[in-house]
Amino acid sequence: NFISDISERNYSWLLQALLSILSNQTLLASIRQQAGLQMKNLLNRNSFWSSLDKSSKGFIEKGLLDTLGCEQWRPSTAALCIQTLAVTELPTNEWPDLLQVLVENIISQTKPDSVIGASIETIGYICSAVQHPCIEESINQILTAIMFCIKLERGSSTIKS
Repeated sequence: NFISDISERNYSWLLQALLSILSNQTLLASIRQQAGLQMKNLLNRNSFWSSLDKSSKGFIEKGLLDTLGCEQWRPSTAALCIQTLAVTELPTNEWPDLLQVLVENIISQTKPDSVIGASIETIGYICSAVQHPCIEESINQILTAIMFCIKLERGSSTIKS
């Protein structure tokens, strides 16, 4: 399998390449979606992810957050990739600002509806997958974001549903 061979030789490069495809809005949605799903599968390989240096991890994490709201399909593959990382990164405090960034995306007055919707979707995935006290510690932030969406007047039906 081509992807398996490359991931064993250059995991960081492959993740960055797949992220580049996922975030490229000029490509066909099906190609971008496939890149996101392949990326999610690679991120499930915890031994590879844990071996990456902090800079490479940060690049991938930031890139995934920047891709939120750029997809026109559901489920968001960027959100699923973030959920996959959150399962291992949140309990070990390796991505301490993740939930804060997602909440800020939601309550910001400047973010487009697509980013708000994708951030809500991501928080939902994280809350359903991460069984750790870090979620309970962030519950006030999460509830604030949910209440903000309920009260949102400008919001599209996508956000409110």
